[in-house]
Amino acid sequence: MENATKALLIAAAVLVAILIISLGLVVYNMAAETMGNVNLSEAEIQQFNDKFTRYEGTSQSGTQVNAMLNTVFTHNMSETDEGRKVTVVEGAASGTGTDVLTGDETTKPKKVDTGRRYTVVAEYDNQSKLINKITFTENSSTP
Repeated sequence: MENATKALLIAAAVLVAILIISLGLVVYNMAAETMGNVNLSEAEIQQFNDKFTRYEGTSQSGTQVNAMLNTVFTHNMSETDEGRKVTVVEGAASGTGTDVLTGDETTKPKKVDTGRRYTVVAEYDNQSKLINKITFTENSSTP
C-alpha cells in the first residue's frame, strides 16, 4: 500500500511538472508573437532594406523613381505582415507629402516625369530597423 501511495505522488508531481512546462511554452509563444520583427537577424534586415536602399540619393532619375515605385508596389502586394509594408510619399519629408501607393491594391502606382531629377530618402523603424517609409521630392531646377 505504501508503494502505491508513493507511485501516485510521483505521478501527480510529473503531471504538475508537465503543466508548468506547458504554461511556460504558451507564455513564450505569446511573447514571441508580440516581438515580431525584433528577432530578425542582421542579414535578414539588410536583405530586406537592400531592395530599397539602392534607390536612395539626391539626384535620382525619374526612371529610377518609377522602378522604386514598382519595387515597393510589388513588395507590398506580396507582404502579408502589415508592419513590413513600405509607404511611399511624394513631397516634403516633414509629413506634408502625399502617399502615392494608397487606394486599390490592384491599381499600379503613379508614374513620375522621367526627364526630372529626384531626391529619395528612406526612413527606418526604430525597433525593427526595417525601412518603413520612402519619401521622394523633385529637385528644384536652377536656370
